[in-house]
Amino acid sequence: MKRRTFLTSLPAASVALAATTGLVPIAASAAGSGTQVVAAQKFKVGDIVVTAISDGYIALPLGALQGISPENMADLFAKAHKDPNGFQAAVNAYLVQSGDENWLIDAGTGNVFGPTLGDVPKVLAALGVAPSQISKLIVTHMHGDHIGGALADGAALYPNAELVVTAADHGFWSSRDIQAQAPENFRGGFDLAIGVFDAYGDRLRLVKDEADLAPGLTARPLPGHTVGHQGVMVESGNDSLLIWGDVVHVAPVQMVRPEVTIGFDTDQDMAAKTRADVFASLAGTGQKIAGMHMPFPGVGYVEKAGDGYRFEPVGWQYL
Repeated sequence: MKRRTFLTSLPAASVALAATTGLVPIAASAAGSGTQVVAAQKFKVGDIVVTAISDGYIALPLGALQGISPENMADLFAKAHKDPNGFQAAVNAYLVQSGDENWLIDAGTGNVFGPTLGDVPKVLAALGVAPSQISKLIVTHMHGDHIGGALADGAALYPNAELVVTAADHGFWSSRDIQAQAPENFRGGFDLAIGVFDAYGDRLRLVKDEADLAPGLTARPLPGHTVGHQGVMVESGNDSLLIWGDVVHVAPVQMVRPEVTIGFDTDQDMAAKTRADVFASLAGTGQKIAGMHMPFPGVGYVEKAGDGYRFEPVGWQYL
């Protein structure tokens, strides 16, 4: 792990905006909630039901992207018919239901970021799933937009859930030595992570490599964005879905130019390599993916497009 990269890679303008999570939102709009309605969409993966949940959106500062000129970035946004000013990056979580079990992959932001986010509990309530019914909270990585929603007033929001985290991320984000070397505006992210670890106490499970997370769910190491960043492969029958966490933050740019990184990557080089390897291995295979920052509901396919790639969303499923 290139700790120096983590400590020095974020542009100065973005560091100045840093919140307690290691991700940097632009000031939230006074318009309030990030979704027009309670946003959930269900997909079948064999006998397993996966529900995409919108937590809202982050107005992402595109100055955090690295390895691309402003002119080239503007061109990619224009080609995608997107406005680069105040780009709204989706924040998604995924509920996995198998039999009577309810497993949540990432918890959203809670109250960490502001009024355009924090909708996961509201969506779960609309789906008829109480916090006490979540038996596993599987975390792709320990950034605030994935773990902030694990807490409510400092206590575990999901009182019966086993918290599943990679050993590598746990070692990094629980280290006071690493925290002391981080930029001041990033140190709160360590406090948040440690607070989550403490709140779940003996219900914390550390995993590594391609661990079995739950029946039909397997970890897929995808390091770089954080040292222990992981995806989750959901498999049932002949069907599967790879929930790839934060392989992509800004789809109009990084799908076309996978070498473009973001200042929140702990290891820029490894994050770019992981993304390129994932795209190359998935393009044209028919493997469904889901991403926490892909346009909601974030489920689709990776296809080759010229020298880069494109994201092809799946159609609506009538369950």
